[in-house]
Amino acid sequence: MAETEQADEAKRPGLRADLWDRTYQVGVVVRDMERAVEFYERLGIGPFTEGPSAHTTLRRIYGKDAPDARLRGLIAQMGSIEFELLQPVAGKTVQGDFLKTHGEGIVHICAYTDDLDADLDALTSLGYEVISYAELSDGGKFAYFDTREVGGLVLELFQVGDSWK
Repeated sequence: MAETEQADEAKRPGLRADLWDRTYQVGVVVRDMERAVEFYERLGIGPFTEGPSAHTTLRRIYGKDAPDARLRGLIAQMGSIEFELLQPVAGKTVQGDFLKTHGEGIVHICAYTDDLDADLDALTSLGYEVISYAELSDGGKFAYFDTREVGGLVLELFQVGDSWK
């Protein structure tokens, strides 16, 4: 292993070197979904379709079960990037907190993972709290990590289920 690779590994003990290589999505919080869709479609982004947020069977926010937490999520492709619009609808959500504190804007970027449980263990062992976790009806699941310390950005990992393969 080259010296620079060894130095990089030392900075990330327990993390896979390719953890963020499959980053594919930018998530944007909005107050009014219809207005946002109309705005972005005028720019040539779209069409928008329902995202995985509508299919959660279990949701935990800040470590607590949150059966009342609801989001409306729509996705569109922008080349190789998936563009996700998220509108808080009910209950306490990370996106709702972001909207209250910062207004509309980019809340997260997301990468695919094949083993969310292992990556979750690795990131939490380094002190990154899971601030939102959900399981989907098709067996998929995702987690948002509190990485807001620098840049205010949340990092998300998504393990796809049967519907999103």
